[in-house]
Amino acid sequence: MIIGINGNEANVQHRVGINQWSFELLKQFSQNRELKSNIRVYLKELPRQDMPDLDYKVLPGPGMWTLTTLQKEMIFHPPDILFSMTHYAPLILRCPSVISIMDLSFEKFPQYFKKSDLFQLRYWTRLSAMQASHIITISEFTKNDIIKIYGIDPEKITVAYPGYDSLRFNTKVVPSKKYGDYILYLGTLQPRKNLERLIQAFYQLLTNNYKLVIVGMINEGRGGWMNENLKVKSQKAKGKIILTGYLPDEEIPGLMAGAKAFVLPSLYEGFGIPAIEAMAVGTPVIVSRVSSLPEICGEAATYIEDPYSVESIKTALGRGLKNNNRKLGLEWVKRYNWETAADQTIAVLEDVCRQKWK
Repeated sequence: MIIGINGNEANVQHRVGINQWSFELLKQFSQNRELKSNIRVYLKELPRQDMPDLDYKVLPGPGMWTLTTLQKEMIFHPPDILFSMTHYAPLILRCPSVISIMDLSFEKFPQYFKKSDLFQLRYWTRLSAMQASHIITISEFTKNDIIKIYGIDPEKITVAYPGYDSLRFNTKVVPSKKYGDYILYLGTLQPRKNLERLIQAFYQLLTNNYKLVIVGMINEGRGGWMNENLKVKSQKAKGKIILTGYLPDEEIPGLMAGAKAFVLPSLYEGFGIPAIEAMAVGTPVIVSRVSSLPEICGEAATYIEDPYSVESIKTALGRGLKNNNRKLGLEWVKRYNWETAADQTIAVLEDVCRQKWK
């Protein structure tokens, strides 16, 4: 059995969201001796030096690589199954396919996407989902979205929760003292992350002895579509709001551990890995009570009841800063690990292959 994998999401310098998910699964696959010899990973560029030890097949090609170069490979040299670590797959296949869908934010919040991208996101994702033998997603919430929006049979969708790196995120991490007392946000800087309302709420906090540290990229290349208002507001804050831009991975655990609270005020999340990373180092977590976040964070978080309300965010910040119940978060995150996510994914791929030969 040859498992073909579209691994391009993992083969990037700065890994967030789906890039992190793809990389961690490939790393787990590479540690499975039996499975490793059956895997062929397709890339459009040479693998980065830190990519897991697997068999890579580099297929240079033009834009729309999946519909051109990978499509051709699937026609003339198909594997037994194709696992696309994204929501896109070639439209002509001579083998079964499994795709992965992190969230359907482009369906729920189309106003936050470029019109030039939106048609492709909606049309191609729907076609890929309908032709796929199976879909892997990262929360029950996203699974329900896929069922409602695309009409996919629930039996065709498996939820495999992501994990976190317990060697990097744990209670032994030395807290960073770089920013003094601060509230931390970490993630991509997109409008659905709700950062402008977070800044307004931060201004209104009665206790103003904190800084708000926002870690992420503003430029479109890595950080999405956050407009210049975020820069302008941070500049007016006179050192109280700090936009760090991208930070190396080795700085993140200490920054998480040093925060008085981690906040994720999103309007929509498919999962929210940084929230569980924060719990793992013992930092109080404040998240919106929307989309997947109550499912993922359970009773271990302080909730923003209405993320569209600045007052609600302010109230949650005040409550979260007083929350010293580290034990609940530390216990809660034990349910998330990459080994289990990889095992569930492998089980799906093997089952689809068995069905093929029946």
